[in-house]
Amino acid sequence: MKTRSYYLGELTWVDVQEFLKKHKTVIVPVGSCEQHGPHLPLDTDAYDAFWLSLKAAEKAKCALVAPPLYYGVSSHHMDFPGTITLSPQTLEQTAYEIGLCLTKHGFTKILFENGHGGNTPALEAAAQRIKTETDAFIAIDTVSLIPDFIEQHIETSYDAHAGEFETSTTLANREHAVVKERIVKPRLTIPRSKYTKIGLKEAGPKVSWTFRTKELSDTGVIGDPTKASKEKGEKAWQLAIERLAELLKELDNL
Repeated sequence: MKTRSYYLGELTWVDVQEFLKKHKTVIVPVGSCEQHGPHLPLDTDAYDAFWLSLKAAEKAKCALVAPPLYYGVSSHHMDFPGTITLSPQTLEQTAYEIGLCLTKHGFTKILFENGHGGNTPALEAAAQRIKTETDAFIAIDTVSLIPDFIEQHIETSYDAHAGEFETSTTLANREHAVVKERIVKPRLTIPRSKYTKIGLKEAGPKVSWTFRTKELSDTGVIGDPTKASKEKGEKAWQLAIERLAELLKELDNL
């Protein structure tokens, strides 16, 4: 089905009504406004979640993208200027109310495209509440569709925030926003235990643990952005868009 835009915010209510006659899937991008080291923009997570969602929706042609949430649960970054955080309860309630509104209008499949790991517990709680009250299918993607790419191409085992992966993807989708002369390897003080792991690649047994980023990193970066490249970012985005579009098509057929 062709539509004037796959961004719900650009459509009229008539456009949405027509879309819902054939498709029932909507993506809600969720990000944050938080420090991303001295070299990446504060809105990286929100920008990326919305950018990816729209690219995938345009490719799949069976889902709309709701206006993104530009704030998230970022209390662990509050030592760095510019960070704005919501409480987990506020994000949970906001996501819950958005989800209920969307189901009321006829969307029966909701995907929260989450660009910030700190949002995950609140989104999971919201999803459970929406599911309790509706028959909707609710899913959450938090950089979870391309684990094979991360395993193969990301060299830094402890890469978790504004490091090799995020610097690569930002170089690929808005290079002008990267302050390249500030890309440096941080001094890290991660607690030394085989169970207090951190990062996208560190597998095996581990516990969930809390921290303030300032306790771990002098720059706010957890990872090694000096290993980033635009080429890695372009490959990551290509695969992420393809897989998210595939997921949207499968949801459309559920």
